[in-house]
Amino acid sequence: MEDPVAKDYVYKQALCNTNCSDYLCTPEQAIQLAGLQMQIVYGDYNPSIHVPGFLTTNDSLKNFVPKLLFPQRKAHDWEQVILKQHSTNRGMSAEDAKKDYIEIVKQFKFYGTTFYPPCKTSNNRNLPNKVIIGINCEGIHIFRSKNKEHFSSHPFTEICSWSSSSSWFAFEFGNQNDSQKYQFETKQGAIIAATIQTYIDILVQMPKNGEDDEDEDSESISHTSRSSER
Repeated sequence: MEDPVAKDYVYKQALCNTNCSDYLCTPEQAIQLAGLQMQIVYGDYNPSIHVPGFLTTNDSLKNFVPKLLFPQRKAHDWEQVILKQHSTNRGMSAEDAKKDYIEIVKQFKFYGTTFYPPCKTSNNRNLPNKVIIGINCEGIHIFRSKNKEHFSSHPFTEICSWSSSSSWFAFEFGNQNDSQKYQFETKQGAIIAATIQTYIDILVQMPKNGEDDEDEDSESISHTSRSSER
Protein backbone atom coordinates (compact mmCIF):
# COMPACT_ATOMS: atom_id res chain seq x y z
CA MET A 1 0.00 0.00 0.00
CA GLU A 2 3.04 2.28 -0.15
CA ASP A 3 2.67 2.45 -3.94
CA PRO A 4 0.53 5.58 -4.59
CA VAL A 5 -0.94 4.10 -7.78
CA ALA A 6 -2.00 0.90 -6.01
CA LYS A 7 -3.35 2.91 -3.08
CA ASP A 8 -5.40 5.12 -5.39
CA TYR A 9 -6.84 2.08 -7.17
CA VAL A 10 -7.83 0.37 -3.92
CA TYR A 11 -9.26 3.63 -2.56
CA LYS A 12 -11.43 4.20 -5.65
CA GLN A 13 -12.75 0.64 -5.47
CA ALA A 14 -13.52 1.03 -1.76
CA LEU A 15 -15.22 4.38 -2.43
CA CYS A 16 -17.37 2.88 -5.19
CA ASN A 17 -18.43 -0.13 -3.11
CA THR A 18 -19.24 2.09 -0.12
CA ASN A 19 -21.22 4.75 -1.96
CA CYS A 20 -23.15 2.10 -3.92
CA SER A 21 -23.93 0.45 -0.57
CA ASP A 22 -22.33 -2.82 -1.62
CA TYR A 23 -20.51 -2.41 1.69
CA LEU A 24 -23.08 -1.58 4.35
CA CYS A 25 -21.99 0.83 7.07
CA THR A 26 -23.46 2.87 9.90
CA PRO A 27 -24.30 6.58 9.54
CA GLU A 28 -21.36 7.36 11.84
CA GLN A 29 -18.96 5.42 9.63
CA ALA A 30 -20.43 7.07 6.53
CA ILE A 31 -19.81 10.53 7.98
CA GLN A 32 -16.23 9.66 8.92
CA LEU A 33 -15.56 8.32 5.42
CA ALA A 34 -17.21 11.35 3.80
CA GLY A 35 -14.98 13.67 5.82
CA LEU A 36 -11.90 11.84 4.53
CA GLN A 37 -13.27 11.92 0.99
CA MET A 38 -13.73 15.69 1.29
CA GLN A 39 -10.09 15.99 2.40
CA ILE A 40 -8.97 13.95 -0.61
CA VAL A 41 -11.06 15.87 -3.13
CA TYR A 42 -10.93 19.45 -1.77
CA GLY A 43 -7.98 19.57 0.60
CA ASP A 44 -8.12 21.40 3.92
CA TYR A 45 -11.42 22.73 5.19
CA ASN A 46 -11.88 26.42 4.41
CA PRO A 47 -14.71 28.12 6.35
CA SER A 48 -15.12 30.77 3.66
CA ILE A 49 -15.58 28.16 0.90
CA HIS A 50 -16.98 25.05 2.53
CA VAL A 51 -20.24 26.61 3.66
CA PRO A 52 -23.86 25.35 3.65
CA GLY A 53 -24.82 24.75 0.03
CA PHE A 54 -21.31 23.76 -1.04
CA LEU A 55 -22.40 20.15 -1.62
CA THR A 56 -26.15 20.54 -2.07
CA THR A 57 -26.34 23.29 -4.71
CA ASN A 58 -24.60 21.22 -7.40
CA ASP A 59 -26.12 17.91 -6.25
CA SER A 60 -22.69 16.44 -5.46
CA LEU A 61 -23.79 15.38 -1.97
CA LYS A 62 -24.90 11.98 -3.28
CA ASN A 63 -21.29 11.27 -4.18
CA PHE A 64 -20.39 11.42 -0.48
CA VAL A 65 -23.23 9.46 1.15
CA PRO A 66 -23.98 5.72 0.69
CA LYS A 67 -27.03 5.15 -1.48
CA LEU A 68 -29.09 3.26 1.11
CA LEU A 69 -28.31 5.73 3.90
CA PHE A 70 -29.06 8.91 1.93
CA PRO A 71 -32.88 8.90 2.51
CA GLN A 72 -32.39 8.65 6.29
CA ARG A 73 -31.56 12.36 6.66
CA LYS A 74 -32.37 15.60 4.89
CA ALA A 75 -29.73 16.80 2.45
CA HIS A 76 -28.72 19.85 4.49
CA ASP A 77 -28.35 17.67 7.60
CA TRP A 78 -25.95 15.34 5.79
CA GLU A 79 -24.02 18.33 4.47
CA GLN A 80 -23.73 19.93 7.92
CA VAL A 81 -22.24 16.86 9.60
CA ILE A 82 -19.94 16.09 6.65
CA LEU A 83 -18.51 19.62 6.60
CA LYS A 84 -17.98 19.43 10.36
CA GLN A 85 -16.17 16.11 9.96
CA HIS A 86 -14.11 17.53 7.10
CA SER A 87 -12.89 20.34 9.37
CA THR A 88 -11.33 17.78 11.75
CA ASN A 89 -8.97 16.56 9.00
CA ARG A 90 -7.02 19.82 8.56
CA GLY A 91 -3.37 19.22 7.71
CA MET A 92 -3.92 15.66 6.49
CA SER A 93 -2.45 14.87 3.08
CA ALA A 94 -4.58 13.23 0.39
CA GLU A 95 -2.39 10.12 0.56
CA ASP A 96 -2.86 9.79 4.33
CA ALA A 97 -6.60 10.37 3.95
CA LYS A 98 -6.79 7.58 1.35
CA LYS A 99 -4.90 5.26 3.68
CA ASP A 100 -7.28 6.02 6.57
CA TYR A 101 -10.31 5.58 4.27
CA ILE A 102 -9.08 2.15 3.16
CA GLU A 103 -8.29 1.07 6.72
CA ILE A 104 -11.86 1.82 7.80
CA VAL A 105 -13.44 0.03 4.84
CA LYS A 106 -11.17 -3.00 5.32
CA GLN A 107 -12.96 -3.60 8.64
CA PHE A 108 -16.30 -4.12 6.89
CA LYS A 109 -17.45 -7.74 6.98
CA PHE A 110 -17.58 -8.28 3.23
CA TYR A 111 -14.61 -6.16 2.20
CA GLY A 112 -12.94 -7.65 -0.86
CA THR A 113 -16.11 -9.29 -2.14
CA THR A 114 -16.95 -9.16 -5.84
CA PHE A 115 -20.66 -8.36 -6.23
CA TYR A 116 -22.63 -9.31 -9.34
CA PRO A 117 -25.79 -7.65 -10.71
CA PRO A 118 -29.10 -8.65 -9.09
CA CYS A 119 -30.55 -11.89 -10.44
CA LYS A 120 -33.72 -13.95 -10.09
CA THR A 121 -33.76 -17.26 -8.26
CA SER A 122 -35.09 -20.38 -9.98
CA ASN A 123 -37.36 -22.75 -8.04
CA ASN A 124 -35.68 -21.97 -4.72
CA ARG A 125 -38.37 -21.49 -2.09
CA ASN A 126 -35.75 -20.89 0.59
CA LEU A 127 -34.38 -17.83 -1.24
CA PRO A 128 -35.79 -14.36 -1.90
CA ASN A 129 -37.11 -13.89 -5.45
CA LYS A 130 -34.24 -11.56 -6.34
CA VAL A 131 -30.74 -11.68 -4.87
CA ILE A 132 -27.19 -10.41 -5.28
CA ILE A 133 -24.37 -12.95 -5.45
CA GLY A 134 -21.04 -12.05 -3.87
CA ILE A 135 -17.79 -14.03 -4.14
CA ASN A 136 -14.70 -13.67 -1.97
CA CYS A 137 -11.86 -15.83 -0.64
CA GLU A 138 -14.17 -17.48 1.88
CA GLY A 139 -16.93 -18.61 -0.46
CA ILE A 140 -20.26 -17.65 -2.01
CA HIS A 141 -22.51 -15.11 -0.28
CA ILE A 142 -26.16 -14.32 -0.98
CA PHE A 143 -27.70 -10.89 -0.31
CA ARG A 144 -31.24 -9.60 -0.63
CA SER A 145 -31.44 -7.39 -3.71
CA LYS A 146 -33.70 -4.70 -2.25
CA ASN A 147 -31.71 -3.68 0.82
CA LYS A 148 -28.48 -5.69 0.27
CA GLU A 149 -29.00 -7.44 3.59
CA HIS A 150 -26.86 -10.54 4.03
CA PHE A 151 -28.97 -13.68 3.59
CA SER A 152 -26.58 -16.65 3.67
CA SER A 153 -22.93 -17.68 3.24
CA HIS A 154 -21.55 -20.89 1.76
CA PRO A 155 -17.84 -21.61 2.38
CA PHE A 156 -15.87 -23.26 -0.40
CA THR A 157 -15.34 -26.29 1.86
CA GLU A 158 -19.12 -26.89 1.81
CA ILE A 159 -19.64 -26.42 -1.94
CA CYS A 160 -20.00 -29.74 -3.78
CA SER A 161 -20.19 -28.44 -7.35
CA TRP A 162 -21.14 -25.48 -9.51
CA SER A 163 -22.19 -24.99 -13.12
CA SER A 164 -23.11 -22.15 -15.44
CA SER A 165 -24.34 -21.16 -18.89
CA SER A 166 -25.02 -17.92 -20.74
CA SER A 167 -28.29 -17.50 -18.84
CA TRP A 168 -27.87 -19.13 -15.43
CA PHE A 169 -25.54 -20.08 -12.59
CA ALA A 170 -26.02 -22.87 -10.04
CA PHE A 171 -24.15 -24.39 -7.14
CA GLU A 172 -24.71 -27.33 -4.81
CA PHE A 173 -23.64 -27.25 -1.18
CA GLY A 174 -23.70 -29.56 1.82
CA ASN A 175 -22.27 -33.08 1.87
CA GLN A 176 -22.74 -36.38 0.05
CA ASN A 177 -25.61 -37.40 2.33
CA ASP A 178 -27.40 -34.07 2.55
CA SER A 179 -26.98 -31.43 -0.15
CA GLN A 180 -29.00 -28.58 -1.63
CA LYS A 181 -28.86 -26.81 -4.96
CA TYR A 182 -29.42 -23.13 -5.70
CA GLN A 183 -29.93 -21.87 -9.26
CA PHE A 184 -30.07 -18.28 -10.49
CA GLU A 185 -31.05 -16.57 -13.74
CA THR A 186 -28.06 -14.40 -14.71
CA LYS A 187 -25.97 -13.51 -17.74
CA GLN A 188 -22.93 -13.38 -15.44
CA GLY A 189 -22.90 -17.15 -14.86
CA ALA A 190 -19.64 -17.88 -16.66
CA ILE A 191 -17.88 -14.97 -14.93
CA ILE A 192 -19.11 -16.09 -11.51
CA ALA A 193 -17.94 -19.65 -12.17
CA ALA A 194 -14.52 -18.42 -13.35
CA THR A 195 -14.16 -16.27 -10.22
CA ILE A 196 -14.91 -19.26 -7.99
CA GLN A 197 -12.42 -21.44 -9.85
CA THR A 198 -9.73 -18.78 -9.55
CA TYR A 199 -10.17 -18.53 -5.78
CA ILE A 200 -10.12 -22.31 -5.36
CA ASP A 201 -7.02 -22.67 -7.54
CA ILE A 202 -5.24 -20.13 -5.34
CA LEU A 203 -6.39 -21.78 -2.11
CA VAL A 204 -5.30 -25.24 -3.29
CA GLN A 205 -1.87 -23.94 -4.27
CA MET A 206 -1.25 -22.10 -0.99
CA PRO A 207 1.62 -23.71 0.94
CA LYS A 208 0.59 -25.86 3.89
CA ASN A 209 2.04 -25.23 7.31
CA GLY A 210 1.74 -28.85 8.44
CA GLU A 211 -1.19 -28.44 10.81
CA ASP A 212 -3.76 -31.25 10.64
CA ASP A 213 -6.83 -29.01 10.54
CA GLU A 214 -5.45 -26.98 7.64
CA ASP A 215 -4.56 -30.19 5.81
CA GLU A 216 -8.16 -31.31 6.13
CA ASP A 217 -9.41 -27.97 4.81
CA SER A 218 -7.04 -28.20 1.84
CA GLU A 219 -8.26 -31.72 1.01
CA SER A 220 -11.88 -30.55 1.15
CA ILE A 221 -11.20 -27.56 -1.09
CA SER A 222 -9.23 -29.68 -3.52
CA HIS A 223 -12.12 -32.16 -3.74
CA THR A 224 -14.51 -29.28 -4.42
CA SER A 225 -12.35 -28.09 -7.28
CA ARG A 226 -12.23 -31.51 -8.91
CA SER A 227 -15.97 -32.02 -8.66
CA SER A 228 -16.92 -28.66 -10.15
CA GLU A 229 -18.82 -28.32 -13.38
CA ARG A 230 -18.21 -25.44 -15.74
